[in-house]
Amino acid sequence: ERRLKELLVAVGDGERGLEAARQRLCSIRDFAPHSAFQRLDRDSNAFITSLEILNYSRDHRNFSISESETYRLVKFFDSDEDGRLSFQE
Repeated sequence: ERRLKELLVAVGDGERGLEAARQRLCSIRDFAPHSAFQRLDRDSNAFITSLEILNYSRDHRNFSISESETYRLVKFFDSDEDGRLSFQE
């Protein structure tokens, strides 16, 4: 029960953080989701891979993110399980 409670609290905290990020993005008048997607899609093939996310992060001086973290991020949102993210995903 304790472990389940800890898991649910962690999921809730993650969702709260995600919603806060969504709210911040919504408050930026000029934010264009498709433009942001295109900045990550460096080879312009209409998909984002974990390596593209990693390279983008490192280009913006975020060296704390690992390749396994970007892989898990893509895997989490990859609804068709092709190992990459489309704009719809």
